[in-house]
Amino acid sequence: MSTNFKNYENPSIFHRWAAAQWRRPKDPTIYGATEIDMEPALAFVDEVREEWGVQVTVTHLVAKALAIAIARHPETNAKVRFWGKLELRKTVDITVLIAGAGGRDLSAHRLTAADKLPLRQLAIDVIEACELIRADDDPKFRKSKELMDKLPWWMMRPFLSLASLSMNELYFDLSKLGLPPDLFGTGMVTSLGMHGVDEAYAPLTPIGRIMVDVLLTRVRQRPWVGDDGELTVRPTLKVCATFDHRVVDGIQAARICQELHSLLGDPDSLR
Repeated sequence: MSTNFKNYENPSIFHRWAAAQWRRPKDPTIYGATEIDMEPALAFVDEVREEWGVQVTVTHLVAKALAIAIARHPETNAKVRFWGKLELRKTVDITVLIAGAGGRDLSAHRLTAADKLPLRQLAIDVIEACELIRADDDPKFRKSKELMDKLPWWMMRPFLSLASLSMNELYFDLSKLGLPPDLFGTGMVTSLGMHGVDEAYAPLTPIGRIMVDVLLTRVRQRPWVGDDGELTVRPTLKVCATFDHRVVDGIQAARICQELHSLLGDPDSLR
């Protein structure tokens, strides 16, 4: 070992996973951001929290809106196989990224057929998953965490490559290892708003084969020019998206963003 470096003692599971997964950048991605007027959505959140007694959040709204947007453009609900073949998924599954206790590790909760889930049920599912993960009581998270803890660093990359081959090409079920089929579904939603982030883009996890990773920043007051040309100050959300260019082109990515604008501007459509 070079004298300029020292051992990285006890890295998190996420950092071990990331170091083994990503090599130098070579796959094409599209990055894009759009700002959305959240005044109707925030009023809707207050309304349904009181009506349902459930702590619905902006993350839940965006997860549902993203699922509906993809369902309206089914050609984007695809994954790329190893040899470049595209295959369409039968359901629109969306994953919400969840920080573990203390924010040290990251886990994920996949919502199967999220476009068809009532918003109330979607929110409850994510809230319950958060509680289990943060209490270190989620069986899937515990299995994968225990497995990663046992693997030496030099085995992480070959193991994840083999796992990707098994799940994505051979369609083996590795649920007993905490790695269910089609690990993250079509897309992922990650929220960093609570940390005061104004703009950031998430990488596409190779093993996941997702089409899009949507990162949510904080809702903040910004100048806003309405359709009537009037300048006001409105609560806005900057949605930052990373798309897999092998699955979607720029026009399709723009259409997904337009759908998000439309759906969050009319939040009753998300019920």
